[in-house]
Amino acid sequence: MQLSAHGLYAASVPAPEKAAPVFDCPQGSEKAEDFPWAGAARLLDAKAGGKEDLAPVFASHAPGILKQFDADRANTAALSLWGESINYDELANGIIVRNEVLGFISSRLGVAQPKGKIVHAGMEHTYGYLFSLLPTKFGFKRARWVRPDIEEGLGLPRGSAGPAPAEGTLLANVTCLAGGIALKDDQAASALLERAKPFCAAALRNYSPARRLRLSEEVALPGGRKVTLRTDLVPFLKKAGGNSHLLVYSFYDSAAKRAFLVTAFPVNEEFVERAVAPSGLGEGKAVQTRYNAHVEGFTGAGSFKGKRSVTVSGK
Repeated sequence: MQLSAHGLYAASVPAPEKAAPVFDCPQGSEKAEDFPWAGAARLLDAKAGGKEDLAPVFASHAPGILKQFDADRANTAALSLWGESINYDELANGIIVRNEVLGFISSRLGVAQPKGKIVHAGMEHTYGYLFSLLPTKFGFKRARWVRPDIEEGLGLPRGSAGPAPAEGTLLANVTCLAGGIALKDDQAASALLERAKPFCAAALRNYSPARRLRLSEEVALPGGRKVTLRTDLVPFLKKAGGNSHLLVYSFYDSAAKRAFLVTAFPVNEEFVERAVAPSGLGEGKAVQTRYNAHVEGFTGAGSFKGKRSVTVSGK
C-alpha cells in the first residue's frame, strides 16, 4: 500500500463501485476536495457510535495526521497560544465535530479534554475540522485547509497551510501564520510564538503581513477585568476562490495578561465591508464573541456593551 499525499493509505478507500457507503466520497454536498477526509470522518463517526477505540481508525486511515499529533504534543508553546471554542454551529444548528473524535485528538495532543461543548480552539479549528460532517451554507469546515485559497491569496508555498505540509504540521503552521498576524503586538504571546517557531514551516516562521486591518471590541467585565476581541483582516495579494482577505480572530484577556488565538479563515470583500462598517463603530455598542469563540465569564454571561474601533497598520 502506498501513502497518499494526505497521509492516508490509498488502499484504505476501495474503488467507487466496491465502496461501502461509509467510505464513499464525495457524498451529498461534498466536493472532490473533501476526499479522503469525509470518508475517514464517517468511519470515525461509526466507530464512535459503537463505543469502539478510534486509535486503529487513525492508524489505518490517517497515519500522517497521527504523526502530526505527536509532533504537536511537544510544541507546548503553540498549544498554549489558543483559547477555547464552542463545538456547535448556531447557523447550521449542529455539533461541528463528534465529541469522541475531539476527545481522542485532545488526548494525543495533550490538551484539555472537551468540557461539554467547550474545546481547545486550535485543536478543533485545525484537525477537528478535517473530520467534521456538518454541512453549512459556507461549505464544510475543512474547506479552509483543503482548498489552496489562503496559500494562493497570501503567496505562500502550496500546502504550507494545509493538512499535509512538507514542513511543520497543520496546527503549528496555522499557529505561526495566525500568530504572525494577531500576536506580535502582545509581548507575552509573542514570546510563546517565538518558542513555537522551530516547529513551523520555514516560510511561516516569521510571517508578518504588509497591511492589517483590525476591528477591536473592548469590554469591561465585573471585577475590573477587561476583554478585547480582535478581528484582524489581511488583504490577499490576489483573490483566491472568491476570497480577498484572511480573517484571524483572537482576544486579549487582562486576567491572563495576554492574547489568545481562536480561529482563522478566508473571507470576501463584502464580509470585510460589513465587519468594519462605520455604523457599527463607537462607544456603547453591543459586543459579543463570534466564530464559535468561548471566553470564560464573557460568552453567554449576559449582554455587554463596549467600544468598537478600527485601526490600520502597514502600507
